[in-house]
Amino acid sequence: MYPTTFTQRGIPLARASAQTRLAFLRKVYGLFFAGILTAAGGAMTALYTGEPVLLGKGIAVPPLVAFVAQHFIISLLVFFGGFFLLSAVRHRPGVNVAALLGFTFLSGLFIAPSLFVATLMAKMGGTLSANPVRDAFLLAGAGFGGLTAYAFVSKKDFSFLGGMLWMGLLVLIGASIIGMFVGSAVFHLAIASVGVLLFGAYVLYDTSRLLHSEEPITPVDAAISLYLDFLNLFLFLLHILSGRRD
Repeated sequence: MYPTTFTQRGIPLARASAQTRLAFLRKVYGLFFAGILTAAGGAMTALYTGEPVLLGKGIAVPPLVAFVAQHFIISLLVFFGGFFLLSAVRHRPGVNVAALLGFTFLSGLFIAPSLFVATLMAKMGGTLSANPVRDAFLLAGAGFGGLTAYAFVSKKDFSFLGGMLWMGLLVLIGASIIGMFVGSAVFHLAIASVGVLLFGAYVLYDTSRLLHSEEPITPVDAAISLYLDFLNLFLFLLHILSGRRD
């Protein structure tokens, strides 16, 4: 029963057979890695497509990167619109996978300005890492992999973290809004550090849900949760590593 229905209605993994659970996890992580690849494709499209335009102090910026940066509110609305569309079709087989990959591609376009700025700052010298994009991705991958492995090997139930993580997320969002009006590098570094810890904990929480959830969950639901955990972990690490050494 479960193998033919979990992509549509989801299954309670805590009560699934070992074979069904393995098939489910393969589907989840297959979608997760596909999402990472399409996000990379979106970022590369933004960074390397079109004739660069001159902005600010004569800096050549790819046109898609310039558009996202100059129309941030519109880009943000499009990003959240893509997420809400994905949420609306997440139980429709086939369509949900296409929506997932479309959203991750869109997220790659959305974060392209951050990647461009981090790379530009590194070329100018003085950043904590000589290649912050590469190093943030490697650290995010290592952290995500290590926390995932710990959740699987220990088999601990981290569902008790749910309330605390939600509260922490609200505080982080509030601090980030304040940070838009505060020019303190130390304050921004503190926000990024808390963000790394918070989304590291989210990796444990969301991975634990795959193993212990009593509620039906679909592969797309699980994959997008893990993808957003990884994306935020990467972005906060990128912010730290692209900071100045002094």
